[in-house]
Amino acid sequence: MTLRRLAFAFAVGVAVQVVVGLGGAAAQQVTLKVWMHEHPPRIPIDKAIVAEFEKANPNIKIQYDVLGVAEYSTKLLTAFASGSGPDIFNQTSALVAQYFTSRIMAPVDLAAMGHANEKVLQDLYGSGLDGIRFGGRLYGIPTEVSNYACYTNNTIWKEAGLDPMKDFPRTWEEFPAIAEKLTQRDANGVPRRRGFDFNWPSAGAFWNSFNALLQQRGGTLVDEATYKAALDTPTNHRTFQYLIDWAAKHRLGGPQYTDSRTDFLGGKLGTDCTFGIWGIPQMHDAKIDFTVRPAPRFADATSDNGMNAYAYYMMVNARSSTAVQKAAWAYVRYYSDQAERLFAGSGLFVPRPEVAARAIDANSRVFLDELKKAKFPPRVVGYSQVLDAVMRGRDRMIQGGEPAAKVLPELNKDIDVILQRERARAEALNR
Repeated sequence: MTLRRLAFAFAVGVAVQVVVGLGGAAAQQVTLKVWMHEHPPRIPIDKAIVAEFEKANPNIKIQYDVLGVAEYSTKLLTAFASGSGPDIFNQTSALVAQYFTSRIMAPVDLAAMGHANEKVLQDLYGSGLDGIRFGGRLYGIPTEVSNYACYTNNTIWKEAGLDPMKDFPRTWEEFPAIAEKLTQRDANGVPRRRGFDFNWPSAGAFWNSFNALLQQRGGTLVDEATYKAALDTPTNHRTFQYLIDWAAKHRLGGPQYTDSRTDFLGGKLGTDCTFGIWGIPQMHDAKIDFTVRPAPRFADATSDNGMNAYAYYMMVNARSSTAVQKAAWAYVRYYSDQAERLFAGSGLFVPRPEVAARAIDANSRVFLDELKKAKFPPRVVGYSQVLDAVMRGRDRMIQGGEPAAKVLPELNKDIDVILQRERARAEALNR
């Protein structure tokens, strides 16, 4: 059964859970400001959840606001800097380091959520909590957890005489030969249909996918423990060289091409590895006969992880009053307990058992199995600036032809400057 059909079947008659009210009529009246980024299918569900929570908790009122994705992060930081930030907010794991360093996030209040201990949350979300844990403490609850896997266009694979189940490469070293068989070239040898390519134009997708390749060999873009760039190592040099060879030696793709997701949905790419489980409905809409396969591993991999995980978390403002924080965590509990409902109505997946049980077809199971092995990319303050630097350095090697031995030491220094500068700015928000 497809995710679309599962969602439709579940959309009727969702059970509504009720949180025990935080006191009777004499309880202190609390207003919670809740900010969420715009995701149109989720908004009517959010509004229904707010109404139900207020009815069950008459002493709590919710001021619910939705902000456009493009402006959301900037408006959040501006509001926090001025002391007018929301009491509850959601944000991607790529940016949570900013809020932790600025001491904006409050640690999870298990008692206010009605949980006996943290094991309850661990049993519900598993590795989905890893992106919001700092110093061993949790600072939020997942509202969406995603990871990438590889989608094959089965029509293209079959035309090339390949079976995506039997012939899909287990290692990255095997991939160039497979991709070549899937590639169609013009008279000058330039691919007009690529067999596989990395998602070069999408900075976020590149960060999540390429860092995973580094992690397979024990490397990383940034070492969170030392808070320093970690690119200039022999192992990472070899992984960057793989990208250089992909574009320059094998001529199988590169940053000059359309982003891989667009070309895959348009039938111009045989394989893409930057869609999540949320991509399954898009495949049906595009009428693509597809199969989902785990991402390859390097033959010398020391870690059995495919592509990176990423998540959105619901967090509570540490600067809100104690009463507001307790009410906020009660709302977070109620909201997060609507996980099945959010998955059915808006496609937001979290690895809670009741949600995972509904993703029962073979393609969906690949994502669930891979998620157990997936790692989060480094969480750094100044993520956007670091990512821009990585992309510039990458293109110096891929398009500019500069050797990794020259670029990576310089890139390390550039990133270290960004890390220290942006962390200092975030720390200044505490004063």
